[in-house]
Amino acid sequence: MPHLLVIGAGRGIAAATARRFGREGFAVGLVARREEALAELGTALRAEGIRADEATAEAGDPASLTAAVAALVEAHGPADVLLYNVSVGRSALVADLDPEDLLADLAAGAVGLQTAVRAVLPGMRERGSGTVLVTGGGSADRPIPTMATLGVQKAALRALVEVQARALAPEGIHVATATIRGLVGEGKPIHPDRIAELYAELVAETDGPPVAWRTVVDVKG
Repeated sequence: MPHLLVIGAGRGIAAATARRFGREGFAVGLVARREEALAELGTALRAEGIRADEATAEAGDPASLTAAVAALVEAHGPADVLLYNVSVGRSALVADLDPEDLLADLAAGAVGLQTAVRAVLPGMRERGSGTVLVTGGGSADRPIPTMATLGVQKAALRALVEVQARALAPEGIHVATATIRGLVGEGKPIHPDRIAELYAELVAETDGPPVAWRTVVDVKG
């Protein structure tokens, strides 16, 4: 059974992607910080006939995240697809932003991707293929003044994706990010199912030649 591993599992994009892949026969591993919301999503997926397990972790804590990934790999086998869907939406102006908070948000919103990739890489290398999906945002280009850390997270995240994509493509591992330019949700300009479908397309691309792989995909509302 193929395995989708979601870091930053919750409502919206993560839930829609879990359902999209679960309907195709994927087992779903869910990682998030808040245990109650995580359990709620796992229960809902299992009620729909999707095999799902959860593990709590702090995305910005390498030891915590690595342990969570290891537990889910133990439960479901190596990850075929990794979705990194973490953002920290801290409300803070530049003048009020504590440097320690900036570091913490950058650790969770961007650096955690490297932790997650390193944790799933052995299995993907052994198979000779895999897909890493990353939820980005338009604030990478147009930072939001009232959320001073978000643009930093998304800009760093995109740069890291591009580095990983070039480094891992020769090993059959496709790394791609969706730059989401608009509000996402039910009744919002971008429905979560639209992102889930894009992610399914990117996974399908992995079976084709790397020269045709997309790395940065814009999604406009």
